Amino acid sequence: MSLNILVIDDNPTDRLLIRREIEREFAEVRVKEITNDRTWEEALTENNFDVVVTDYQLGWNNGLEILKKLKSRYADLPVIMFTNSGNEEIAVEAMKSGLDDYIIKAPNRYIRVPIAIRKALKAAEIRRRTTQLEAEREQLLAKEKAAREDAEAANRLKDEFLANLSHELRTPLNSMLGWAQMLRLKKLNEHDYRRAVETIERNTKSLARLIEDLLDVSRIITGNLSLNFEQIELAPVIEAALNTVRPVAETKAIDINFVKDLEVQPILGDASRLQQIMWNLLSNAVKFTPRGGSVEIRLSTVIDDRSEEKSSAFPMSCTQIRVSDTGQGIEREFLPYVFDRFRQADSSITRSFGGLGLGLAIVRHLVELHGGTVKVESPGIGKGATFTVQFPLPHHNTQPTNLLAEFETTSSYSPSLSGVRIVLVDDDADTRDLLQFVIEQYRAEVKTAASVREALALLQEFPPNVLISDIGMTEENGYDLIRQVKEIKSLRQIPTIALTAYAGQLDRDRILSAGFQMHLPKPIEPDDLVGAIALLVGRI
Repeated sequence: MSLNILVIDDNPTDRLLIRREIEREFAEVRVKEITNDRTWEEALTENNFDVVVTDYQLGWNNGLEILKKLKSRYADLPVIMFTNSGNEEIAVEAMKSGLDDYIIKAPNRYIRVPIAIRKALKAAEIRRRTTQLEAEREQLLAKEKAAREDAEAANRLKDEFLANLSHELRTPLNSMLGWAQMLRLKKLNEHDYRRAVETIERNTKSLARLIEDLLDVSRIITGNLSLNFEQIELAPVIEAALNTVRPVAETKAIDINFVKDLEVQPILGDASRLQQIMWNLLSNAVKFTPRGGSVEIRLSTVIDDRSEEKSSAFPMSCTQIRVSDTGQGIEREFLPYVFDRFRQADSSITRSFGGLGLGLAIVRHLVELHGGTVKVESPGIGKGATFTVQFPLPHHNTQPTNLLAEFETTSSYSPSLSGVRIVLVDDDADTRDLLQFVIEQYRAEVKTAASVREALALLQEFPPNVLISDIGMTEENGYDLIRQVKEIKSLRQIPTIALTAYAGQLDRDRILSAGFQMHLPKPIEPDDLVGAIALLVGRI
């Protein structure tokens, strides 16, 4: 071990004796000698010494002041001091100030210098290790405390959810059972009979929606929520959802205004799930808006927020739906948790409206399965809220399967992928090399990974416009990758393409429900792959 030792002494004989003992004991050592105040101040700024050996009696200072100045700057630096016989009180004071050891100055005591240095270095290492262990202990305690608090919060959420679920189930069941018993007695007049049937029907529908929400959450958690993609015009979807909530809005005298651009392109999506998204957003808006309030839905084509965030040279258009209301609003502190499962704001006002706290979590997941984004804004309690959903426009008027067929038959079409960043994941080196070569012919920038672990690290360093992954990789597979990608907020919106040798309908459904936007069966046709990328980044 190479040592740097600072010796402070204005007596040349003493310095020589100290140096001799140090160099005799330590093979690799550099000794710097300080003889006056000027060189001392210079040395003080270096901070590259392992040990300081200083005399107490200096013509320009004293060892105690030297010690205090060293310890004030470098608390862990070992310091050894020479004192004259009879200066034990000074030695005690110095030990209180952080001195590691002292040596009585005498001709036969210089041989103690290497011993004192080793002892001081060992003590310093123990202090350093103790400090490190204490810091690690504090970190572990903090992590344990955070984990315990998270677990306690999760338990509270679970208990609140179960209590809320019990309430939401029992309330409609109570009305249904009560009216059912009255019907059995056959003592109802025509008006009450209709009232009983309508109440049972209304509460049955309410229970059906609640159970469907629970099933959807179960499908989301297990990755079994499947979508049937086709071209969808969003205006009719919104109108259908509006027709569902309009009767409730009319009873509260809520004004609903639907504004849409003249030309809004169709998106690729699942009609029933898109309607579910809109119904959840609109029913929430109506539910939390007081009597005489208003709800506005605006359908338009805008620049994708993600393009603006990345300052892309090729901004992508998207379809945007904004649902704004003049309702109860959302506390600023609760905004980050709005889309969490089972979470509801704690205010009694919000609680009084009921519900399980599942609708917006389902909305977020369904939007993300469509490759879109959803966000919420609210100035605060009593000031309303605005939910903004954006769906990508990867194409104009063609479904991906038909589009890829066009690529096969239209050899003259050659999309430019200049500026497009691709991450390609496949554990087969030959496949990686081939597909990378193919894509780079269209001027895209491609980086490859051979495993899920490599891919996750690469995605953080090189955020792509499209992620392409093989499904059937060894160790962790493509499903493991997409699951972990979806758990990382900064990555979950990246468009994805799955490559697989499994070409059945069930495999396709599983791939799409896992979160991939497109699925290409092996063997991969180069034009199909390029077409899929061009579709997802809006170059078609």
